Amino acid sequence: MTPAPAHTSPGFARPHVDCTTSYLAPIVDSAFTAYQLVGVAYVSTLDDARFARYPISRQEDMAVGGIFAAAFAASAIYGYVSAAQCRRIQRGPSLDQELPGITRDLPPAPATSLPTPNRKAPPRGF
Repeated sequence: MTPAPAHTSPGFARPHVDCTTSYLAPIVDSAFTAYQLVGVAYVSTLDDARFARYPISRQEDMAVGGIFAAAFAASAIYGYVSAAQCRRIQRGPSLDQELPGITRDLPPAPATSLPTPNRKAPPRGF
């Protein structure tokens, strides 16, 4: 069993959200982005004559690779941001942090001592 984080107090609600905290998918997207960019860089060094027998030109091949690289990069950025946000929400807000839609005011602190009524001692002899 994992103990509760030290920065929370008893009764401090943490939201239950069902989301992905893993960075695996964004890492894979980043690898595909790098692969596409390396491919575009390689194609840029080739001669146009090499593409004479292909259905697309060198410039079109570079454009398609650039589009795929941009798509994978956008997906990776979205994945990193989403996983980080999910981790932050599942951790719950610290006492000095606000998370929109989650943070709520804590109940007032209990009084340290109860006031005692001002009573007089009963008369002696009774």
